[in-house]
Amino acid sequence: MEEQETRRGRAGRRQGLGVSSLDMVVTLVAVVVVVAGLSVSLIFPPDAPEAPVADEGRRAPAAAIPSPAVADPVVPEGGEVVVPPLAMEAERQSAQLVCQALIGTTELTALAYNIKSARAGSLDRLLGVMQRSGADVILLQEVDNRRRSTGSVDQAAWFAERLGGWHSAFGRNVTFGDGLYGTAIVSKYPILSSVNTPLPNIGRAQPRGLLHAVIDVEGVEVSLYSTHLDNTSANIRTQQASRISSMLAADPRPKILGGDMNTWPGSGPEQILTSRLDDSFVDAGSGSGPTHPASRPRTRIDYLLYGGPDLTPTSSVVMSEGGSDHLPVRSVFTLGGIKTEKCSDGAASKKSKKGGGDQPTQENTATPE
Repeated sequence: MEEQETRRGRAGRRQGLGVSSLDMVVTLVAVVVVVAGLSVSLIFPPDAPEAPVADEGRRAPAAAIPSPAVADPVVPEGGEVVVPPLAMEAERQSAQLVCQALIGTTELTALAYNIKSARAGSLDRLLGVMQRSGADVILLQEVDNRRRSTGSVDQAAWFAERLGGWHSAFGRNVTFGDGLYGTAIVSKYPILSSVNTPLPNIGRAQPRGLLHAVIDVEGVEVSLYSTHLDNTSANIRTQQASRISSMLAADPRPKILGGDMNTWPGSGPEQILTSRLDDSFVDAGSGSGPTHPASRPRTRIDYLLYGGPDLTPTSSVVMSEGGSDHLPVRSVFTLGGIKTEKCSDGAASKKSKKGGGDQPTQENTATPE
């Protein structure tokens, strides 16, 4: 009996030792599995969820873009292609690189007109002649300024306003009790400066002057001169022509001199002026040349002379218009030196002021040289 109990006790102890060893093995295996799982998760983290694509393109990671100029467009789920901002900026920069600066030309039409203070017609009639001429700049002689005898009107300003808000300059040569008398310049282009210089005179002859205005033609400065030489003495006209010639020689700009010279082609004063300047009617004229008297023209005493760089006449005519005792002379010039910018993508060209400075952007109508 005791021997059997002793055997049962030994068997129970062996069974207990076996069960305890198994539990320890199981626990150890579980620990190893957990540790291994943590190690794997640390070495190979799970993929992050994809962020939704926004309505506008986002910049891709640097490693995904071979170069900014060739970034691939993003295609969201809706199917619309969205170009990344970096690619759009690169495209804009690329478009700017194909733009190039050019030097172009523009057309400038001038009119020289002795209006006889509107005494032979009316201001409206003279205005019609100016409008039909298509002139951009008008050089006037025998102009009244607030004289009661012609309606107390500043005639130059009157024409400028009705031509579309143009610009005007007046050169006083004679002061009357009721107003002023002299020459004028009316311009579609802005007048940067103006000055009237008295010309040589002798005795009691009527005072004469040279009105000089500098205008801005698409960024290029152009000098305009309007004058009316003496009608009583060849000696006075010669002195006046010499003074004008020396003054224009000191002006480096493209320039146009227009006016009633009271002298005919080939005369001494005319030769003095054309030794410094060229005659647009001689170089590009057509039709009849006489300008006075308007009712039956016999001689040419009204001129449009020109000089300086980048100014070339393409046509010149004497207009058969009434309204004064002189016929107006109209000349068309090509003016160079106009800065332009041309882009290969077809964008509108822009003109900029010659020599620098900010200018409003405009549509390019110039012809590149």
